[in-house]
Amino acid sequence: MKSKWSKILSLFIFVLLSISLLGGCGQDTKDITVNEEADGQKETEKKEETESKLGSRTNPVPFKKTATVDDELYNDQGESFPIKFDLTVVEVIRGDAAYQKLKSMNEFNEPAPEGYEWALAKTKVKFIESETEDLPFHIDGVMNFTMVSESGDIYSGDIVGTAEPDFSFEMYVGNEKEGYIPGLVKVGETVQLRYEETLGGQVFFNLQ
Repeated sequence: MKSKWSKILSLFIFVLLSISLLGGCGQDTKDITVNEEADGQKETEKKEETESKLGSRTNPVPFKKTATVDDELYNDQGESFPIKFDLTVVEVIRGDAAYQKLKSMNEFNEPAPEGYEWALAKTKVKFIESETEDLPFHIDGVMNFTMVSESGDIYSGDIVGTAEPDFSFEMYVGNEKEGYIPGLVKVGETVQLRYEETLGGQVFFNLQ
């Protein structure tokens, strides 16, 4: 009898742990640091846990600041390797100026629908650290990024902008790339750029 109750208790604990682990796999804000320049020296700042996490929608990464993102790569055997990469939005163009630039990049880019305008975010990524030099890091402007208006609108229509150079890269540790991420947002609204991993985890960047 004691053995039976022991098995039931063990099963109950296992179920609780499984639920806890699954609950941690949602779209949480990733842990990041933001590099600040002060008196010629780089300082790393982390927001206190009592405040909104740095990189969240309510506390986005400031415009033109570099966010260092912790992530992982996986090989074919399912082994994980911690990595770090830097993301920086270096320039933003909006409205007719953005559309004209997109037209110069690709003549088939369409104008924004009524009530929306194009936003073009010039973004830089640098793969700075990895436990393995054998696995490349993938990042893509369409797959990993969306633009979010202050009203909470996430545009997901049929119109997609094509930029040159496009922000879509595969790189090994030590490499750095720069390209444009186009998106449609509501006219005149404050906008954020949301980075999202394929398996979950988000970082928000201010675009002004």
